[in-house]
Amino acid sequence: MKNLLIATTALVATAGVAAADVSLSGAANVGLLNNGDAGAETFMYNNVTVTAAMSGETDGGLTFGASLSFRAGDDVDLDVGDLNSKNPATVALQAADQLSETNLGNIYVSGDFGKLTFDQNGIDNLMDDAFAHDVSYAGTFGALAVTATANADGGTQAANGGDYSLKVVYAANGVTATIVTDDSSDYDATAAYAINDMITASVNYDSDGQTVAGVVKSETIVKVAYSNAGVTAHLAIADDKDDEWELGLGYAANGMSIAAVFAEDGEGTKTESDITASYDLGGGMSINAATNETGAFFIGSKMTF
Repeated sequence: MKNLLIATTALVATAGVAAADVSLSGAANVGLLNNGDAGAETFMYNNVTVTAAMSGETDGGLTFGASLSFRAGDDVDLDVGDLNSKNPATVALQAADQLSETNLGNIYVSGDFGKLTFDQNGIDNLMDDAFAHDVSYAGTFGALAVTATANADGGTQAANGGDYSLKVVYAANGVTATIVTDDSSDYDATAAYAINDMITASVNYDSDGQTVAGVVKSETIVKVAYSNAGVTAHLAIADDKDDEWELGLGYAANGMSIAAVFAEDGEGTKTESDITASYDLGGGMSINAATNETGAFFIGSKMTF
């Protein structure tokens, strides 16, 4: 009788609970890295991420979910442009790059109204990712897509950029117009037009895109991009005092890709270059490598599970 009572109670307690999906995924990176500085040593980096994703649906059709991530290892940014900020020549700085953290990725609710995401101090300001927000909304209304983020902790994080940000995108008939702003009153506007299936032209205006003699000023960038049969290329021209041009070339086929970007450096005195390559081994594993004009490089493997 006791066992029967317990079983009956469990059935009553779980009645009406919607079925939910829970999945585990992971990623890992391992390889060698050198920042190209004189006397810098080459060192090994590795990191591992495990993410649990949960989702369910209400009787009324609302979808809800959450994720939880754990990361451990070396917090190394493999963007070539950031390699020079690393200095693995000393044990102290190398140890400072160690990480071990657990964070709540996000909690969300979505439906016909759009998607609400909650992530305390985990959502970037759409205009300036130096500020972290707590809530975001994304919705699509025909050709119009709207995304907004806000600080919900109470009070103001900072005078500029700490409270909210907004992004509006309109796309129709080959034209895409995008504007991004926040409570700093700065804004970034882009108009792009797909001339055909291969060529796209765009103009970007950023109200605080450059600093000249210590003064923040606007920046305009005109860009033409080409993509066809695995070949990509782009040319960008800016009215920036120190970064006036950028040229990119790339090719991808049969799981292999290589790309090179050349640009005027931040001082306007020489040419910077980033060269990246990758090869997809299949099954979630790839080999990745990159270098730049300073001799900084990394080579390693990325794995997804």
